[in-house]
Amino acid sequence: MNVFLSLVVLIAGLSSATVSVADTTLYHIVSQKELDTLTQDNVYSPLSIELEGYIHFSKLELIMDYANGPYLDREVLFLLQVTFSDDDEYLRWIGDNPDYYRGLDLSMVERKGEFTRDKNGLWVLPEIFQ
Repeated sequence: MNVFLSLVVLIAGLSSATVSVADTTLYHIVSQKELDTLTQDNVYSPLSIELEGYIHFSKLELIMDYANGPYLDREVLFLLQVTFSDDDEYLRWIGDNPDYYRGLDLSMVERKGEFTRDKNGLWVLPEIFQ
């Protein structure tokens, strides 16, 4: 293979790799009770869908503030990881806040981890996300 053709193949490979790297991995906190009661036909539709029209997602670095804030009183808590395509029409951002404007098909969940508590009763990030 000549040098020019090798360079074209390399650039094409990098371009396609860039597309998948550009996709956005986000996280959603959910209690076991919410998963059990708000999932029908493998689609999770929390109350926020009814009230606000979307599901709240977050970047990983913000998760612990949410877990130990509004979710502190939950008995069992999970973190769901979903990677969205950048052209997903249902994923919308307002500033740094990503929201998903439809029920979440649970087949989209790549990883699910259970939070544990530390000696002070605060949630600890699931080990698979550390």
